[in-house]
Amino acid sequence: MAKIGGRNTVFAWFVGLVTLAVVAGLVWLAAPMTPVVLAWTGQIVDSALDPRAAPPSAQPSPSPTVSVPPPAQNEAVGAPTACGDLYPRALWDQLKAADGTSLDESIEFPPSSVAGLPEALGAQVTIGCAWTDASGAATVTVADVDPSAVQTAQNVLPATGFVCTPLPDIPLTDGVRCDLPAGDQSAAETHVLRTGRWLAVVRTFPGPPFDQANAEARVWPSNSTGG
Repeated sequence: MAKIGGRNTVFAWFVGLVTLAVVAGLVWLAAPMTPVVLAWTGQIVDSALDPRAAPPSAQPSPSPTVSVPPPAQNEAVGAPTACGDLYPRALWDQLKAADGTSLDESIEFPPSSVAGLPEALGAQVTIGCAWTDASGAATVTVADVDPSAVQTAQNVLPATGFVCTPLPDIPLTDGVRCDLPAGDQSAAETHVLRTGRWLAVVRTFPGPPFDQANAEARVWPSNSTGG
């Protein structure tokens, strides 16, 4: 092959050696960055193979929404459907754990001293709880009644010794409470009627405890009648 005119072989070798030295110098200077470059390259490869291994975005992720658990179901919510719904949890646990105290949930009507009272009110018992112990008894019932039951109770019960009073903040025609104190041979009775429901409590003293105000708040959860 013919040489190109004007080209100096010695100069070409000189330039080649200088270039090689420059490249070698650059390689030497870049050597400390080699592990970083390799690590970065590895991350890129890992991210391509497995999206879960991708490094976090520079933008902060929104905080996850934390669901607050509902309150512990220690108290009844809504209309009661069983005896336990009529009692505060502490009192219910006390009664269930008491030695010699028994519960019968099969009663059909409250043992009222007024004969024929359930029939007169058109009652259909939904909850019946009869507690007994060595000292006495406490019977608590909840029933659905006729719309005319409030007026019927006002006509019938006072004639048998009950004292009937209107419930707070509502007309006497819409709700009534009738109480009969305990006698020497008779139990105390309380009958509360409102909005088609009847709560009847018949108990001796002493006897298993009962919380009247809490029971009313459960039978009528949206408009408690007080104790």
